[in-house]
Amino acid sequence: MKRALSKRSLTRLALVPAAATVFTMIPLAGSAFAAGCHDTGCENKGPVSMGCDADGHTVLVGEVYSDNGGRTDYELRWSNKCWAGWARTGDSKWAATISVEKWNPDRTKLITRRTVTIKNGQHDWTNMVGGKGYMVRACATEKSTGNTDCTRFVGTDS
Repeated sequence: MKRALSKRSLTRLALVPAAATVFTMIPLAGSAFAAGCHDTGCENKGPVSMGCDADGHTVLVGEVYSDNGGRTDYELRWSNKCWAGWARTGDSKWAATISVEKWNPDRTKLITRRTVTIKNGQHDWTNMVGGKGYMVRACATEKSTGNTDCTRFVGTDS
């Protein structure tokens, strides 16, 4: 004796192909679609959450000193895939503020600055600045003394 399928069973069967289609369209980590932003679309977004850290590389390194000999290392990082940059601490034994700055091409106008405060011993990074045709640099300010150091400017066209 054959039994007829209920409406509920038919609905379940109809959902299986739809669910399979949706899951096959979701990109996996490490795929060509891993970067979640590009160029100015990366403004004020996190390099890790957007996948830009995957091909991120250190362009320049700087260090700022406290009066008692403490040092905070910081880096200007860049992702070619995302065409965006950010600042990151390397070795921070002291409290500091790090930032990445985006300036107009002749460095007469600050367009945007992304900043993060680092606690003693913490490793962290700023959100990103993106876009072609700008000058970027990273800076760090040691918290207790106000001593500040910045990397040189780097053009975002190269």
